[in-house]
Amino acid sequence: MHVRLRVGREMYALPIENVLEVAELGELATVPGAGAGLLGVCNFHGQVLPVFDLAYVLGIPHEQKAPRLVVTDQGGRRAGFAVDEVTDVAPLEGALEDTETAHLAHATLEQGHLVGVVDVASLFGALAAEAA
Repeated sequence: MHVRLRVGREMYALPIENVLEVAELGELATVPGAGAGLLGVCNFHGQVLPVFDLAYVLGIPHEQKAPRLVVTDQGGRRAGFAVDEVTDVAPLEGALEDTETAHLAHATLEQGHLVGVVDVASLFGALAAEAA
C-alpha cells in the first residue's frame, strides 16, 4: 500500500509504513539559519517536528506554498513534508521499475501518469547530511 500525492505537477507515492499522518500544513515556527528546504517546525502531538518542502528536496519547480502535511517516520526519526495534495491510499497498479533518480526507489506508470516511489531512507539520509 502507498500514499499517493502530488507535488507541483508530479505524482509520487510513499510506502504506507512510513506515513504516520496526513493533515493541513498549518502554522510553522521558523528556524533561523535553516536550510532552504526546511520550512520550519510544528508541534506534532507534543513533539517538535521539522517540516520540509518536498518539492525543494526533490528539485521540482513549485509555484505556491503547499497546503498539506505528510508526517513520515524512518527508523524512529520523524519529519513532515509539505505537499500539494494527497490523492489516495491504495496499492500501486503498474509494474515497479528501478530508477536512477535521487530519492526515488522505483517508478511506475498508472493510467498514463508516471508515479515516483519515494525512497524514504534516502530522503532522511540526505536531510541529515544537509543538517550536519
